Amino acid sequence: MITASKAQLRDFYINYHGFDEFFDVDGATAVDRIFGRLRSIQFDPLNVCGRNAELVLFSRNRNVTKTDLFDALYKRRALADAWDKMMCIIPSAELASFAYVRERMADDYRLTINRRAQNDCYDYMDEVYSFIEKNGPVLITDIPSRKTNDGRWGSTKIANVCCDYMWYCGRVAVAYKKGVVKAFDTAERVYGAAACENAFADMAEFMRWYVKRRVAAVGALWNKNGGGWLGPYLEKTDGRTPVIAELVERGELVQVAVEGEKAPFYICAGAEKYFEPTAARERAIFVAPLDNLIWDRKLVKSVFGFDYTWEVYVPAEKRRFGYYVLPIIIGNKFIGRFEPRQYRAGEPFDIKNVWYEPNYAPTADDIDLICAELNRLAAFSGAELDKSVKEKLRMKNY
Repeated sequence: MITASKAQLRDFYINYHGFDEFFDVDGATAVDRIFGRLRSIQFDPLNVCGRNAELVLFSRNRNVTKTDLFDALYKRRALADAWDKMMCIIPSAELASFAYVRERMADDYRLTINRRAQNDCYDYMDEVYSFIEKNGPVLITDIPSRKTNDGRWGSTKIANVCCDYMWYCGRVAVAYKKGVVKAFDTAERVYGAAACENAFADMAEFMRWYVKRRVAAVGALWNKNGGGWLGPYLEKTDGRTPVIAELVERGELVQVAVEGEKAPFYICAGAEKYFEPTAARERAIFVAPLDNLIWDRKLVKSVFGFDYTWEVYVPAEKRRFGYYVLPIIIGNKFIGRFEPRQYRAGEPFDIKNVWYEPNYAPTADDIDLICAELNRLAAFSGAELDKSVKEKLRMKNY
């Protein structure tokens, strides 16, 4: 066991997540290195100023473009769409390691099909697969399809239900996307036969790998239920606790006693070096709403003193802040948050509001750092920053 103050743990998170380490390399290299460290990045289709996965990369690298992520997924095939914590992007080299996850998700989706009274879709699975095998890669909108029952929050097209189910099973893969519309092909053709197999001899071996991998995705995790442990096999404390103990005993996880916290934290062996103090930073960091750093919101509140809720699904009248709000870090602290306006091509990039943390007054230097990062975010979207933004940043909660 090692010990750390909360300030040291904050330094750990900033260093581990590579906000400085990955900043200056080229975009394609950054994509590979960031995924090599974090392993999974959550996918979400909402696009206000970039989708979540794109913003996670943007925050850690100055050169990455949205095209770099697309190329890594659908041209280089270095990455793959897969289910992990939620819908995520993972290194394609790990697909065989996710066989147990695919089994569990297929089981869960069968329950969903039954609940939606869409069992007629099973009669068309082979037909849809044969169409993909013959014509793939093919956009899901181009697959001939009958209607099934209205399942609420789910498609009423049989082909869509079949593709979703076969994707969970690992029979088909997302070959590319046109916007958010998926094109499917057989998984074997996209990633090779080995990716469709199971990399592990048994569940125990998989669980050791999967628990350690999830710790790596966040950097440091406590053994409390929360966003850091979402997903199949990890959500239940009694399932992961003995695995964590075994990994500590084997020296693959290191226990960290944090000042002021009753529960220990766990890091991967070798990650101790990230406890070095963070260097003085010459930029602000914008954190994506589903960034790995803030997967566990209770953990973030306890360690950083920052209370964050993604309010996209909260009725407007009940929101404390805004619809799509990005936290701001300077140094090793969250100093506030802002809401960008929905970006539309040809318009200046603008913000709707900014909120600084209670008892925090931004200095002129802080505002310059935030404005510089907003300029970078505007360029990431192919726009110029609206000239009024700097004045808005000076007006606390305008």
